Amino acid sequence: MKIAIDCRWIFAETSGIGQHTKQLIQGLQGLESPHEWLLLFDDTDLAERVAEETGCNMPRAVLPFGLFSMRNQLQLPGFLRREGVDVYHSTNYMMPLRGFPRHRAGRVRSVITIHDLIPMVFRDHAPKSRKSRLYPVYAGLMRQVAARADAIVTVSKSSAEDIARLLRLPEWERDKIRVVYNGIHPRYTPDPDTPRMKPPEILYVGRLDPYKNVPQLVAAFGQAVKKLPPDTRLRIIGPPDERYPEAMALARQLELFPRMDWEGHVSDQTLLEAYRRASVLVLPSLYEGFGLPVAEAMACGTPVICSKASSLPEVAGDAAVTVPPGDLRALSDALVEVLTTPALAKKLAEAGPPRAANFTYENMARETLAVYNSLFINT
Repeated sequence: MKIAIDCRWIFAETSGIGQHTKQLIQGLQGLESPHEWLLLFDDTDLAERVAEETGCNMPRAVLPFGLFSMRNQLQLPGFLRREGVDVYHSTNYMMPLRGFPRHRAGRVRSVITIHDLIPMVFRDHAPKSRKSRLYPVYAGLMRQVAARADAIVTVSKSSAEDIARLLRLPEWERDKIRVVYNGIHPRYTPDPDTPRMKPPEILYVGRLDPYKNVPQLVAAFGQAVKKLPPDTRLRIIGPPDERYPEAMALARQLELFPRMDWEGHVSDQTLLEAYRRASVLVLPSLYEGFGLPVAEAMACGTPVICSKASSLPEVAGDAAVTVPPGDLRALSDALVEVLTTPALAKKLAEAGPPRAANFTYENMARETLAVYNSLFINT
């Protein structure tokens, strides 16, 4: 069987989807398999950089068109057939629709990863994003993709339920949704030689989109600050976004700026050190397809507070303190409890690594390979 993986989701500045794609090909290369592989790029330099970064020596092809171009819709199906591809896997929602029939298998089988349906679950999740502004186009595309994919991979049971419901899959087709949890990089481990910050540091990692609920984290910090250890700080790591200034405006209003650190993109090493040195990682999101910072922090032995929303309890298990989404008092109380109760912090730190051990590149790759194999059983 020849399997093509669309690596055009790896951009020059790697996004979460790009990171996921790199992790998948690294994991697949480490498995014994009789299959042939073909990695699809649209930039020769980027293809070589990815091969160097991942150590992946799978065969690759550089296409003369991008993911979102009309040429991709018109020409990719023919390219796949000429190359003798049996399975095409796009690691995000885009696929050449005309190459795959609705509700039945074609010559080339298709696997599509849908990480989440945040724009459909929360219409105001990021009101100034392209998906929100072009919502009818996005929703129609997602339903077409779901109808044409032979298998849909998603990263949590919570997302699987949303896909079945919101993309209107008929009951007889819902078994094509497969849950494959994300893997986290093996560098995320505890380090006894890296001390926790003194004074304590609360860490948030992620974007500023409204569904991430960062203003509430700022408000909870403001409520809790007098009960926290002296000079406790809040550190926010993630890309700045002038479209959503609410968290920063609230920090100014509450006069918290002197006790907060705002950072944009950071290096992998800086992020690793941030997890290891933080006293607690907080992810107060109203929705997450998976919630990678929760798993990464747990792997580093860092206590975690997250909301009881969508996939987060599924990922965190019993290794985190969970609070109702949108409950400001509960979040504030949780901050105080974790940062002033050493026994609780120790319990969470010890529970994190075993829980995070469920989320590995190897597991992700093995379960994805099983999805590929299933498409040709009894055919």
